[in-house]
Amino acid sequence: MKKKWLVSIGVLSMTLLSAADYSSMSCYDLWYARNSIFADKGYCFQSGKALSVFGRRCYPPYGRLSRWEKDEVSRIKYWEGVKGCNGNSGYSSSGYSRSGGYAKVSGIRYDDTLAVRSGPSTGYMRIGDLPPDATGIEILECVNRWCRIRYGNLVGWAYSKYLRSY
Repeated sequence: MKKKWLVSIGVLSMTLLSAADYSSMSCYDLWYARNSIFADKGYCFQSGKALSVFGRRCYPPYGRLSRWEKDEVSRIKYWEGVKGCNGNSGYSSSGYSRSGGYAKVSGIRYDDTLAVRSGPSTGYMRIGDLPPDATGIEILECVNRWCRIRYGNLVGWAYSKYLRSY
């Protein structure tokens, strides 16, 4: 009886810990946490974003989740709903869409960089690069799918698809 009681306390504390952790996560972090569960189970990813983050995977058990994992995915989806996250990325397909606040680079391969340009399109000159793990990027304004950012002394435009709030 004592062992069963301890297991129940452990499960309850894990559930409460998960809920507390999810409540403080950004939409991107929730998306990442949810898809990490599927990635660990060999899910066959098809979207460009998921492929760039997790790779193809596609091995047995091909995304089949245990009851606990299904419950965890449901908890994450709940928090995505509470926070108003859209689709499978946590933001609209155009990426970061609000002015103000801070963001981090997301969805860029570890061996690549995010271009910073002098204006809001690829037709403008490249004036710098952000590393794939850059954080603390100040969002000054967003126009269509581009955001004017400040990162240290660098001020320019970055494609919003690769920026996520945190």
